[in-house]
Amino acid sequence: MKIGVCGTGRMGAAIAQRLMEVGHEVGVWNRNSAKTKPLVDVGAKAFESPASLVDGCDAIVVMLLNDAASEAVYRGPNGILKGKLAGKLVIDMSTVRPDTMLSIGPAVTHHGAAFVESPVGGSTGPAREGKLFALVGGDEADVARAMPVLEQLCRRIEHVGALGAGSAVKLAINLPLLVYWQALDRKSVV
Repeated sequence: MKIGVCGTGRMGAAIAQRLMEVGHEVGVWNRNSAKTKPLVDVGAKAFESPASLVDGCDAIVVMLLNDAASEAVYRGPNGILKGKLAGKLVIDMSTVRPDTMLSIGPAVTHHGAAFVESPVGGSTGPAREGKLFALVGGDEADVARAMPVLEQLCRRIEHVGALGAGSAVKLAINLPLLVYWQALDRKSVV
């Protein structure tokens, strides 16, 4: 399968490497094109924009830094929504607010693509080994379509509900971790 990875920071790069290792033809795009070079050097194909990545691939895995990046990459002049989405699969693994997913997801499906959110737990090591933990939100049929790709990236996959639920559960899990790290940080100051 031709799979595009949109966002090749540390996690996106690890996901792209894993997809190549399990036999997919991988395309890559990143706002900073220099971050795609190590992947291109090992066989990925670089694309000039998110729209061209969509046009050149069957499925797109999105891994972006935050809500602002998601909005820009989906809705920008050459963004994902400008690509030929009909019949494609979009799996968004970014950790963003539920309302961002509830805005982006329907915009993608309006163009004829399947869309699931799948924020993940784990770091680059588990990403390279296909051992992430996915919290999936989306329509049953879209989730079923995404499962073959998710199963190659994740050791555990939980379909937690409709679109927005994956992000809500991921943020709920992250909240105690954030409080813990803030407490440690404050103790070091005292």
